Amino acid sequence: MGAFFIYILKSSVCLVLFYLFFRVLLSKETFHRFNRVALLGVLFLSLLIPFIEVTTNHQVEVQQTMLTIEQVLLMAEMEPATVDATGGVAVHEVASLSWIEILLLVYLSGIIFFACRNLYSLIRLFRLIHSGKREKLEKAPFSWMKYIVISRKDLEENGREILIHEAAHIRHRHSIDLLVADICIFFQWFNPGAWLLKQELQNIHEYEADETVINEGVNAKEYQLLLIKKAVGTRLYSMA
Repeated sequence: MGAFFIYILKSSVCLVLFYLFFRVLLSKETFHRFNRVALLGVLFLSLLIPFIEVTTNHQVEVQQTMLTIEQVLLMAEMEPATVDATGGVAVHEVASLSWIEILLLVYLSGIIFFACRNLYSLIRLFRLIHSGKREKLEKAPFSWMKYIVISRKDLEENGREILIHEAAHIRHRHSIDLLVADICIFFQWFNPGAWLLKQELQNIHEYEADETVINEGVNAKEYQLLLIKKAVGTRLYSMA
């Protein structure tokens, strides 16, 4: 378990560094599709890079620091041992939890908490879908998350704009991005970079969907007012 925790720490450091790099160089760009690919690339690179080993003749400071952290974590997993009078090694059982075991328990508790929270959100979402009236939309694209949930009032008042916007999310398969980001958060819930990356992805998704609405001929000023009106609502379903 210590080796896995070391991997998570290395991956977290990579994710934060790559995300900061993205924020400095690309966050202001309006090429939303490129930014989306870049963020997903940041996510996957941060998961792969810890597996890459680079050997050098002399250890650099970062390498020495990471090696020290690995040694501490791996040594903490070992049971303390002493040498007896005959020269043999006597292993003593420790009744209390070590600090690394407490740290791992806290980490696992975080994973379980966020997994349960998202499972609860997903169950509520499916209940809402099954409780509503289903209508098959003409020319609606099919994807993993193929449902558009909309109230009767919104459908009658601003149905066209909202349906175009939500259909864009389905067509671009934005739900898959969020699922991948949520899986990353399960294992890196302590990492602010993981949360910020998901928020950045959601922003890009909204930009892409809004751009689609404007390209369909919807009045930009009226659409802005609609966005402001809907922005005051609550978000009850974190998976949606």
